[in-house]
Amino acid sequence: MLFILNSALLFPSNKLAGTVTDRDNGNTLTGVNILVQKLNVGAVTNSEGVFAIENLPAGVYAVRFSYLGYSSEIKTVVLPSDSAENMNVSLKESSINLNEVVVTGNPFLAEPKDISQTTISLSKLDLIINSNQTVADALNFQPGVAMRSNGMATGRPVIRGFSNNKVLILEDGLRMGDLSNASDDHSMTDDGSEPEKIEVLEGPSSLLYGSNAIGGVVNVITDAIPPVVQNGLNGEVLAQGSTVNNEYLGNVHLNYGIGQFSFHGKLFKRKGDDYRISGGDKTFNSDLNTYGSQGGISYLPEWGMVGFSFTDFNNKYGLPTMPGADEIVYIDMNKKQYRFATEVNNINSFITSMNLKAGYLEYEHKEISKLDGEVGTAFGLKTKSADLSFVHQPFMKNSTGVIGFFGLIQNYNVVGEEALTPNADYGSFAAYFLERFKFERFSFSFGARYEFNKVKFPDAVLSDSSFSGGKDTYNAFSLSAGMVYNLSDIFSLYFNAANAYRAPTIEELSSYAIHEAVASFDIGNRELDKENTTGFDLGIRAQSDNCYFELAGYYNKINNLIYRQPLALFYSEDVNDVTGEEVGFNTNGDGFRVHRYEQAKATVYGFQTKITYELIRGLSATVVSDYVRAKNDDTDENIPQIPPFRFSVDLRYANPDYWYGATLNMAAKQNDVAEDEEATAGYGIVGIYAGIRLLTGNYSNVISLKASNILDQKYKDHLSAIKDFTYMPGRNVTLSYKFIF
Repeated sequence: MLFILNSALLFPSNKLAGTVTDRDNGNTLTGVNILVQKLNVGAVTNSEGVFAIENLPAGVYAVRFSYLGYSSEIKTVVLPSDSAENMNVSLKESSINLNEVVVTGNPFLAEPKDISQTTISLSKLDLIINSNQTVADALNFQPGVAMRSNGMATGRPVIRGFSNNKVLILEDGLRMGDLSNASDDHSMTDDGSEPEKIEVLEGPSSLLYGSNAIGGVVNVITDAIPPVVQNGLNGEVLAQGSTVNNEYLGNVHLNYGIGQFSFHGKLFKRKGDDYRISGGDKTFNSDLNTYGSQGGISYLPEWGMVGFSFTDFNNKYGLPTMPGADEIVYIDMNKKQYRFATEVNNINSFITSMNLKAGYLEYEHKEISKLDGEVGTAFGLKTKSADLSFVHQPFMKNSTGVIGFFGLIQNYNVVGEEALTPNADYGSFAAYFLERFKFERFSFSFGARYEFNKVKFPDAVLSDSSFSGGKDTYNAFSLSAGMVYNLSDIFSLYFNAANAYRAPTIEELSSYAIHEAVASFDIGNRELDKENTTGFDLGIRAQSDNCYFELAGYYNKINNLIYRQPLALFYSEDVNDVTGEEVGFNTNGDGFRVHRYEQAKATVYGFQTKITYELIRGLSATVVSDYVRAKNDDTDENIPQIPPFRFSVDLRYANPDYWYGATLNMAAKQNDVAEDEEATAGYGIVGIYAGIRLLTGNYSNVISLKASNILDQKYKDHLSAIKDFTYMPGRNVTLSYKFIF
């Protein structure tokens, strides 16, 4: 490590500076973001459109210029040079941004057109328009991405029909460390109101991210550890209110830079009542109260970055139910998160750069009765994780590569009479590599990963029955290969083949109790083997100054798919009037249906499209559609909880000063359902939005208005866990004000 740091410190300091203007009228642009991608350092233009970044090592860099309402530009810069200190960059006003670089699954920071998988990156304007309670809500109706929900407080992304333990949720590249993947009633530990960026990598992604990435990866990117040194004090203050549940949100986001140090702070609070459905009725016990804080510090010398952050997240929310229900429960959730990150760049050896991310998280939540305050079940999860990667020098011309190591240790405990599983300890350790070759029109990448997973259970008593402890291990080797061929400057073809895997979860292996959230008695299976998916993606992209088009098809063959098999058996805790004993297991239909975790072969396939076209300057139309089909090959039955065919249109006018638009989100009727799964009717939801940005010197005032479901349609979403007794939210008007300084 000392050798790496000493090598990096030998490089001289250099300066990058210049002016950014509007390409058409030559006016200078205030607030343009400049990012030196390889070094992950940047700046913002001042009121005269001027920027400067100092203390940079010598080298060749890709520098990205991005601004709301303009198409991003990427410039290649050589340091040191006179041209680098006197740059004149012009940006073209456009409602279509074609150069948004995705970092998730892209350690080489390849341009979007050179990535062999389908990716999604929500821009800053998209995040302003889609400011919502959950990350899943912001991503819903993006190509291939749906939302699993249990009311407005909970939501989790569903990617190409895969959800829960088959989709990995990251925050700044590390696992989020909550239990949202275990049950529909568990929320993610991220408010979703103010991320810097949200990225999605669709399709099998175990190569870089390991188990639980069979369906894809969602990465919520924040500035908890500041990636750049700010110019003094700056930040944002947000105030927002919504009508559907009388919700309010307050968020203060601060950054301060001095010398080579950068500091970050954040406070937020969101509170809402039971949400209204069409007609004015409320969904009982669907209230929420979320609040938290965050602080971070980073040191950014010329050799790279080192930083630390702390996050405290709290969420209290009700589990929706029918009025007068015997059980009225709310969840009290808390997560404390400590993160460390460091980057070392321009190392003068075989290793050219190093990146280390590490974290420690303490998560707990209690399921508490609103009737008597009794804690039914308390869950705790402690997570230690780290990812260490190195970019190495090319083995041959036009190549680059990365090697990495990953470790994860989790301690899971559950306490209470309604405990679903025993306590458990889980460990995962892996090594991986990825190589990329880039030629004039063709790029190719391949990689491999070996991972060791271990879960250990103690002896326990579940539902008055003995559970025998023990240790289970799951070792896996995965491969991935992808290629992109540029047919022209506009059109490109891409193909990706990947073998991904998932180790069984604690719930799947050891459950033996009533699972209130899904109204069943779940029985785990210690004989489960790891899931294994072989997936293929084939797509075509086209992009020009005023158009973007992508069509992708995918086919996944899954061995040992883990699923909940309903049995002709029920379980009841009621007491028999004649015998005076608990009814227990029965075939009379009394109580909860029993489900046992089983495995089978399955096939999942589908397609997705996205077309964005700028009709006239500033006015664009985006059309999205997707379809997924999933079958159990052993039984020829449908796999449950698969979204139907969906179609959406977004007509938007946007320029740097204001924007407005209308959306139409449609879902077809879902008749391809599993046994005992309810079919759902199709629906069409109309929304409108508008916003304005007012500049006062170096300050910005952003006012945004959004109306969802303006026709107050009464509808049920197929992936809602509470669709058997209530509807999705009715008309909702959200007004927000953001002060940026």
